Amino acid sequence: MKKHIVKIVPFYSELDALTRITPARILAYLIIFAASEMQAVWIEPKLGTLYYGFILVILLHHYLFAGSDPNRKKLLLLTAIPMLRLMSMAMPVGLVEPLYRYPMVGIPVFLAVAMILKETALPWSQLGLQLPPIQRTEQAWENILIALSGIPLGIMGYYFADPIPLVTTLNWAEIFASLLVVILYVALLEEIVFRGMLLHALVHTFGLIGVIFSSIIYTVLFSSYYSIQGIILMGVASLLYGWHVHESGSILAATISHTLMVAGMIIIWPIVF
Repeated sequence: MKKHIVKIVPFYSELDALTRITPARILAYLIIFAASEMQAVWIEPKLGTLYYGFILVILLHHYLFAGSDPNRKKLLLLTAIPMLRLMSMAMPVGLVEPLYRYPMVGIPVFLAVAMILKETALPWSQLGLQLPPIQRTEQAWENILIALSGIPLGIMGYYFADPIPLVTTLNWAEIFASLLVVILYVALLEEIVFRGMLLHALVHTFGLIGVIFSSIIYTVLFSSYYSIQGIILMGVASLLYGWHVHESGSILAATISHTLMVAGMIIIWPIVF
């Protein structure tokens, strides 16, 4: 008599297909980011924190259930985006002076980024956190020109984006504090999140087109702060930085340019002009 063997399949094995991390699902998360931001900007701003909170929870659960997937680290890298927007929307920044708003958002995000990088255990070189390799004169000039591009970008941003200035009078202590805030909580933080973590995940998933995707996400997420001309300017700057970081493997020149651009927009040019 032939015996029938009943094979019991664990419940969690059924989740493998559902939690598999594919390019289509990474792209779906990007679309959700953009849709949530557009809804928060154009329809109901108060719901923005709710949407990004849901997205963060979904990403973290996806990461936990995709325990055997070799690409699961990408999900943790993506969580930096909703964390950044969640903090910027949830913090009562309207109750404090502009100079202190950036640290209020930046410090918690920096702590979250540190925890993400520790958990993923990715080499810092893969996230652009290294000096650019310079072996030829052309590479040196490329990094110098990218770094200095922040000056004209800052002038154009001052005229086109209509930003809120951090400094309006020639007070050196206030200028120094504002520059420190811009370097740490705007330029460095955004470059680590967008041209480090996000760019790494998207280029590893989509190839060179990941540079374009990361630039689109960056532009959309900051669309509420600027005019149409300012949005275009930020998109061009983001594409320039993303291409350079992908080519050089370092965020140094992009961070310097980002610092010069933002410092010019909200510190230097409001005083000069």
